[in-house]
Amino acid sequence: MTSREPYELPSVPSTKAERALATVAIVCLFVMAAMITLNVVSRWIGRAIIPDDILIVQELMVLVILFPLGVVTAARGHISVDLLTEWVRQKGRYRLAVLEHCIGLIMMGGITYAAWRGFVQAWDTQDYYSGTLDIPMWIGHASFLFGSLVFLMRLFAMLISDIRASR
Repeated sequence: MTSREPYELPSVPSTKAERALATVAIVCLFVMAAMITLNVVSRWIGRAIIPDDILIVQELMVLVILFPLGVVTAARGHISVDLLTEWVRQKGRYRLAVLEHCIGLIMMGGITYAAWRGFVQAWDTQDYYSGTLDIPMWIGHASFLFGSLVFLMRLFAMLISDIRASR
């Protein structure tokens, strides 16, 4: 048996826009933590001081999950199982990465289409979450659509990059 050095596919630099979205996600995470802490403490004292905290956290969670996906994809930081790919040469790994990106584009394309339909419906109906603040539903749908589109563009860029590298 020969010992092979494992091949690592290089990460691709993320754009300033993707890093800015990741920063927004980090800020939203801290805002969520502060809001939840403040509301728990204020309920312990006797009265919740942040109205519609659950709805706000729900809307911020979309940003926390979707906005950093472009940076994670560029760094090739998604969870993966390298059970069989450890034996594949560098060129084969790029081909597998192309397959991964194609499957990701198909799946994310469907999700983005559904996000578009949800946004259009929320915009047309102008529905809102009933509560103290009456938060419009289209805001969450728009942020989900925006995050999905940015991630879709990153997947497409990675596909083109890996196709070129596999040749």
